[in-house]
Amino acid sequence: MKKPLLAGYFFKQKENVVNSIKIAGMIIICSVTAITLTDSTHCFSQEKTVKNDTTNPPKKDSPLNHIDIANEQYKQGLNYAQYGLFDEAIEMYKKSLAKNPNNADVYNNLGMAYSQKGVYDNAIEAFQKALEQNHNNANIYYNLASAYFDKGIFDKAVETFKKVVQINPDYKAAYSLMGIAYTNIGRYDDAIQAFKKRIELDPNLAMAYSNLGIVYSKKGMNKEALVEYKKALEIDPTHEIALYNLGRLCDETGNIDEAIQYYNRTIAVNTSNSDAQYRLGKNYMKKKQYDDAINAFQTAVMVNPNNFEVYNDIGNAFKAKGMEKDAEGYFSLYKKQSKDKKK
Repeated sequence: MKKPLLAGYFFKQKENVVNSIKIAGMIIICSVTAITLTDSTHCFSQEKTVKNDTTNPPKKDSPLNHIDIANEQYKQGLNYAQYGLFDEAIEMYKKSLAKNPNNADVYNNLGMAYSQKGVYDNAIEAFQKALEQNHNNANIYYNLASAYFDKGIFDKAVETFKKVVQINPDYKAAYSLMGIAYTNIGRYDDAIQAFKKRIELDPNLAMAYSNLGIVYSKKGMNKEALVEYKKALEIDPTHEIALYNLGRLCDETGNIDEAIQYYNRTIAVNTSNSDAQYRLGKNYMKKKQYDDAINAFQTAVMVNPNNFEVYNDIGNAFKAKGMEKDAEGYFSLYKKQSKDKKK
């Protein structure tokens, strides 16, 4: 299930943490992955990790009884997963569990492989079985919470992340995703507390300040949001999401020149940020800088062809320049795209 985005501000998708075995990570993302929230253009910076719990590594140099065979199959599954071969990994994990159904580590890694494939119901079932064998493991609870999160079941995600931090109060990534999950269900004050705890554990993480700023923006606390975005930029002047969100905040307060500045800085970091390009074009139109507006709009639609509304904006820019023929071409394209969309 894809999760909707929050309206107005982008959150970066994931913050990665090194695992015992490095794989792609149980990442949606934000995106902007990026997590889906209730409205359309907010994306959280997500600190998302998948924990491989290998506290009981496969045995070596023992007789090939059922347990030894199961361990070898488990080890093969880990190797497959390391290279992104998740179907093969799942097959080996299942074979291992058929011979030794009491191995929490295998169930945990099976859940991770399913999560990588986006098969969250199977992932949830596997993590729950892992917890039956090892019911006080923060990493397994974190993976279960992340599966709920990725499936869009944010209330269950919150409750499970709470169990993670009950077991390990310093589990940094759990606070980030908990804050995003709280935001998705409209519990902004709880989200603020979760992000503040994340900052307390790591005061030099730009992403955490940016996420906190977004929640303040959702609450209409723009002054507080401004402070947090700027703190993020003090740590990382190229933090794309904080730059974009500051542009949006300037848009909302009517500060066109600063909005243009922040959108240009966003694009300098990532020219493929179509939303920043589009909003930059809108602000250039307000300044009657039509050539700049056309350039920004054309880049926006090139990056994101699905935003056919841009064709209408380009038409308006050409019309403002007195170039009626060019304007009509884009207006016709806009009408055609709109008609096709309704089919």
